[in-house]
Amino acid sequence: MDSRLTLHTDETFLHLLNTSFQSGEKVNLLIDDGGISRMEGYIKAVNSTDQDSFIELDDTTIELKKIVAVNGIFRPEYGEC
Repeated sequence: MDSRLTLHTDETFLHLLNTSFQSGEKVNLLIDDGGISRMEGYIKAVNSTDQDSFIELDDTTIELKKIVAVNGIFRPEYGEC
């Protein structure tokens, strides 16, 4: 069984996404929206003011709860395969 770099159980991707947004660096994401898909691009906005937090990546809005991985760091429940 392989293992991956994961967030701690109580962490979210918000810090990583904000850092990438502020530095203007490209992000690579895995999204679980009824199936796993890959996305990459530059974050145009981060909205973290309510429970339905989201980012705007190029011309797409992505809910934070659907993000599985950011730049190779996974949510804990996706840490093994």
